[in-house]
Amino acid sequence: MKMRGFTLIEMIATIVIGSIMMLGIAGYVKLGMKGYADSIDRQRIQTQAQFVLEKMSREIRHAVPNSFHVPEDVREDVSCLEFVPIEYSGFYTLTNNDLEFLLGNDATLNRMPADAWMVINPSRYEDLQPSSSQSLDVGGLVKTGDVFVVSGAASTIGSSSISSRHYVYLNGSQIEYCFDGNRVMRNGVPVADSVDTTSTGPDGKKLSAMHYSEPTLQRGGLVHINLEFVQDGERSVYQQDVQVLNVP
Repeated sequence: MKMRGFTLIEMIATIVIGSIMMLGIAGYVKLGMKGYADSIDRQRIQTQAQFVLEKMSREIRHAVPNSFHVPEDVREDVSCLEFVPIEYSGFYTLTNNDLEFLLGNDATLNRMPADAWMVINPSRYEDLQPSSSQSLDVGGLVKTGDVFVVSGAASTIGSSSISSRHYVYLNGSQIEYCFDGNRVMRNGVPVADSVDTTSTGPDGKKLSAMHYSEPTLQRGGLVHINLEFVQDGERSVYQQDVQVLNVP
């Protein structure tokens, strides 16, 4: 019996046809992988945006009222917002010439931290400064019975709170959020990237920015946050208004 194999022409034709088929399959695989990679990138951006907005919102809602301001040493090309977080809060009363107060979020605390300050009825960031008549140094203060007592402080307070509320914060505990380059920074630490911080809208304002609106008679203070993420030519815009829940 005569044995016969493939001729050279048949082998070449098979290789050519097989190569064409493999190129077609590879194109489909590449397209699928690119689609998968794009979806992963979109999901990363969305997760990152949700994380940043949620973190900022929580910290803003628990800030000392009217402690929001733009840091003085910030560069002109950087958008920043700084505020002071609440360490403790509660209610106070004026007895004779003394100020007595309770802590609503930690009734078991018997000694205040060494760097603790109290502010009453803050209407601006300057009210949190040591030179303000609205602030009291309560660092290291020990509880007297069931309350903390600041002797002789009643006559030094510039204005009282209608709801008799006070806020205790720690000296140097400011939180600063900045849009710098393509990143969102929290106290100098990056918490998000791929943010477009250079583009401006028709009004000349930056698309990614944040600013604080002072409280009015109808509402409390509001922090407006605009974030525009850029990924592979695609833009995702996130806008959120956060109300400062605490009131003087």
